[in-house]
Amino acid sequence: MAPFRDRRMEAGFPSWGAPGGRAARLVFGDLAAYLRLPLETIAEAYWRHRDGDDLAAQRRVGEATDAGDVLAYYAATPHYLYELSYWEASPDKQTWFRVVERACRRHRLRRVLDFGGGVGGLSLFLNARGIRCDHLDVGGKTFEYAAWRFARHRLDVAMHDATADGGPPPGSYDAVIAWDVLEHLFDLEGALRRIAGLLRRQGWCISKSTFAVSGGYHEAIHLAQHARYADVAELNRLMARCGFRFVGQLKPNRLSRLLRACGFRQAVAGIRVAPRLKHGGNFLVHERNGAASG
Repeated sequence: MAPFRDRRMEAGFPSWGAPGGRAARLVFGDLAAYLRLPLETIAEAYWRHRDGDDLAAQRRVGEATDAGDVLAYYAATPHYLYELSYWEASPDKQTWFRVVERACRRHRLRRVLDFGGGVGGLSLFLNARGIRCDHLDVGGKTFEYAAWRFARHRLDVAMHDATADGGPPPGSYDAVIAWDVLEHLFDLEGALRRIAGLLRRQGWCISKSTFAVSGGYHEAIHLAQHARYADVAELNRLMARCGFRFVGQLKPNRLSRLLRACGFRQAVAGIRVAPRLKHGGNFLVHERNGAASG
């Protein structure tokens, strides 16, 4: 597949970096095969929807006062097939995939759950490398596409619809990863208690979030009701109420940063968990503390 670039997407998300290489060929190849359309056509449709009906829909979700309105949007929107694919193809996300993989190996996180897994990129990446990663999200267009990808790549990935009864049994996982998910959840405290229940004792909740900011600009779809959690201390207090204690920030180690400064932009030579409570682009690690919450 020829290299594909969307300048508007890169202008909107400059930290992602321009997609390229094997990862981009895999991701864009999946999307074009699934929709049976050229990528240029998919991008044009995305931007028409993004700048039209979807803009108003996202604003309504951001100010929603009912969980059903939020869930209905995520079940029906085609918005994420392209946007999340572009993010997955980016150097930024591919680098963080490697950080998570390194953390799983180093800390013996043998079975993990991608909570709000979107188009399935993390589950694909980890399962292809021998780390069992299950997928949980709201049933709908994105969920169906993730299932198609797992089948296409012949990976046996357990999938769970977040809105259905049942799901994984308590204590199933060594780690639950919530990557740019918490800011989208209407009942955030309920979701965190559910995550605690899914973890074994001393299992890890690994989260990375960009919460709305009170009185300031934020992506419309990030729920305004959670703006107070842009204060990481406030988020940490919520995590403590839900049965967690803070461990640290999961990030690439110093050698990784040195290699990137030398031009190896996706290098992950190792990881570290730094015991500093702050937002700032790294994953936060919270450990399940004691008995699982209800």
